[in-house]
Amino acid sequence: MIENLCILVLSIYLIIQFGVLFGLFIYKKKEFIELDSYPFISLLIAARNEEDKIEDCLKSIAALNYPADRFEVLVGNDSSTDQTQLIIERFIANNNNFKLINLDGTENPTTKGKARVLATLAQHAMGDYYLITDADVEVGPLWAKGLISEMMHNQLHLLGGTTHVKAISKFEQYQQVDWFYFMGIINVVDSLNYPLTMVGNNMAISAEAYRKVGGYETIPFSITEDYALFNAVRKEGFKTAQIFNQETLVRTRAIDSVIGILKQRKRWLKGGWSLPFIYRMMMFVLGAWYFTLPLLFVLNWKLGLLFFLVKIVLQLLQLLKMYRLILLKPQHYFAIFTYDIYLFFIMPAISIYFALPFANTWKGRRY
Repeated sequence: MIENLCILVLSIYLIIQFGVLFGLFIYKKKEFIELDSYPFISLLIAARNEEDKIEDCLKSIAALNYPADRFEVLVGNDSSTDQTQLIIERFIANNNNFKLINLDGTENPTTKGKARVLATLAQHAMGDYYLITDADVEVGPLWAKGLISEMMHNQLHLLGGTTHVKAISKFEQYQQVDWFYFMGIINVVDSLNYPLTMVGNNMAISAEAYRKVGGYETIPFSITEDYALFNAVRKEGFKTAQIFNQETLVRTRAIDSVIGILKQRKRWLKGGWSLPFIYRMMMFVLGAWYFTLPLLFVLNWKLGLLFFLVKIVLQLLQLLKMYRLILLKPQHYFAIFTYDIYLFFIMPAISIYFALPFANTWKGRRY
C-alpha cells in the first residue's frame, strides 16, 4: 500500500516534468525588436541597508542604452541604518536622471516593507511605464529597451524578465542553477497560457494598469508584493507575460547562508499559498518527491533508482534547453550535474522550516 502510494506521487511528479520538457521544446523565442521611438519610463528601486550593493546597481542603470531624456530613476531609501543613503547621494550628484526619496516609515500606512516603498515611488513617477528592480541587481544595457519593446509590440501591461544569480563559491553555484531552473519553469508555464507569477526584481508595468488597480497602497498587503501586484493586474483583465531572452536578463547577488535561503523560500511559499489550488497541488507534489523517493528506496531500491535516473535525465535536458533558449553558456557543470543532491538537502529543510511557527523576516523586519 505504501509502496503504491509512493509510486503514484513519483509518477505524477515525472508527468509534470515531462510537461515542462515538452513546453520547453515548443517554446517560441521572443526576439528583441528595436522601436522607432521609446516612451518616457520610470525606474523604481527600493533600497534598505544595501551599502555593499547599491552602487553596482546604480552604475548598471546609468549605463542603460535608453534615450537619456526618456527615463528617470527613483530610488527609495527605506530608513537604512548603514551608508546606503550617503552612497546614493554621492552617486546621483552627477546623474540628473536619478532622484533619491528618503522614507521615514509613515508613508502609505496601509502597507509596509518593499510594497510601501514602491507605492511611494510610484506616486512620484512620471513615466508611462514603471520598471522595477532591486538594489542588489545589475541590469544589462538593453534591459529597459527589451522590456518596453516587448510590452509595446504585444500590448502588454505587465511583463516579467529573467533573473540570474552571480556565483563563485559552490554554494552560490547551486543557487544560480536553482534560480535559473525556477525562472525557466515560470516562463514555460506562462508560454502554455498558465501564468504563475512575476519576480519583483525584474518586471515592468504600465502606469495605466498600476493606477487602475489602485497601486500598492490599495492592494492587500503581501510579503510577496510582486505576486500581489501580478494577481491584481490579472483580475482587472490586463494582459501579462514572461520573457526569456538575453536582453531582459538581470543578475543578482546570491544569498550567503542556508538560513537566508530558508527565510527567502518561506516568504515565497507563504505568498504562493494564495495561488490557485492546482498550483498549490503541484507545489506539494514537487516538494513531496524529496520525501517520497527516499522512502521508495527503502521499500524497493531498484524501482527507486529507476525513478531517480529518469528524473535526473529529464532535469538535465530541461536545463540544457533553457540555457540554449536564452543564449547562455552553462558556467558550472558540476553544480548542474549534482543539482539534485543539493535539492535533496534544501527541499526538505525548506518544507520543515515553512511548517515551523517562525515569523517571516526581511531586511531586519518581521512580518
